[in-house]
Amino acid sequence: MLTITDRYAASLPYPYQKLGSPPGLLFFDIETTGFSARTSQLYLIGSLFTDGTVFHLQQWFAQEPSEEKEILAAFREDLLTRPDGCLLLHFNGNGFDLPYLQKKYEYFSLPFPLDRFQSMDLYRSLFPYKAVLGLVSLRQKAVENYLRLTRTDSFDGGQLIAVYEDYLHTRSEQGLKALLLHNSEDVRNLPGLLAALNLSDYMESRYSLAGQKYHTLTALDGAKKAELLITLFCPISLPRPISLRLDCGTYLTAAKNRISLAVPLCEQTLKHYFSNTKDYFYLPAEDRAIHKSVGIYVDKEHRQRATKDNCYAKKSGVFLPCPAAMTYEKESAAVFHRDRKEKTFYLEWIGEEEAEQTLTEEFWNHYVQAIWKSRR
Repeated sequence: MLTITDRYAASLPYPYQKLGSPPGLLFFDIETTGFSARTSQLYLIGSLFTDGTVFHLQQWFAQEPSEEKEILAAFREDLLTRPDGCLLLHFNGNGFDLPYLQKKYEYFSLPFPLDRFQSMDLYRSLFPYKAVLGLVSLRQKAVENYLRLTRTDSFDGGQLIAVYEDYLHTRSEQGLKALLLHNSEDVRNLPGLLAALNLSDYMESRYSLAGQKYHTLTALDGAKKAELLITLFCPISLPRPISLRLDCGTYLTAAKNRISLAVPLCEQTLKHYFSNTKDYFYLPAEDRAIHKSVGIYVDKEHRQRATKDNCYAKKSGVFLPCPAAMTYEKESAAVFHRDRKEKTFYLEWIGEEEAEQTLTEEFWNHYVQAIWKSRR
């Protein structure tokens, strides 16, 4: 068995107290020759312990398949020196590393050493924000690229299986370096992934309204367009900028502590749907619904029972689009749609002065929260 140790000073990109102020953080990652603990071999374990300032890295490498039990025992002995209540951090460990290790410890009749720690799977913590981050993949290297974490290793775990098998035959120094480097960088970069947790705090924060401006612009076709430009500030800083476009045409850009919204104001004819259809008649000639208290005076051949699809009143004007997930204002204001199945809803634009009274900081907090919700 080969053991590699390193010690270095660094800082965490996420407040220690927000992790529960544990007595230590313990990051780990394993390398195997397959996904099944029954048919594959564990050949490398990397562990990184820190109290938030000093980092202790250790790797246990099986130079022979027969040393698998030895590296498991060495990893266990190291874990026994760590204080109770440590927070165990890993990337997709719930899905692979932890069940794999548990089966290996059972196979060799060794006590499983990880049950005594708290556990946090960074993959699962970040998964709800995959769409917001604009990531096609949520593999560790993809998140590292988003956060601009550096890495010199060019292999993935699957490619290293062949490298390890070759090492067993050739004892290649180059192959050994590649194996150790990949695991080392996987483990060393895990603390850096904590920066992405700021995204969760950012989305759950209360924003302060810094500006609300009515703006007109001229499109390429010469048409005049109006929009609202909203500026909000957040007490949390984003690790990287975010840019999103909603189906309704609203743009959101977020960078550091600032959120900017460009909300289009569209002149159109929309429909307000009534929920209690049994109380309405639909008038085909006028393409609108009227309450039965009035509709009973309309000739029967000119009216029909209203349905969910035609129980509406039309209105022409200028409207402000709202995210489908937003519920604020729905109960207290008339909302409009292009059709019943459209998820986006619209509020009537009543002018700049009135908007300052109704489109408050509370309103825009709900607006942005609905955007985040729609991307989860």
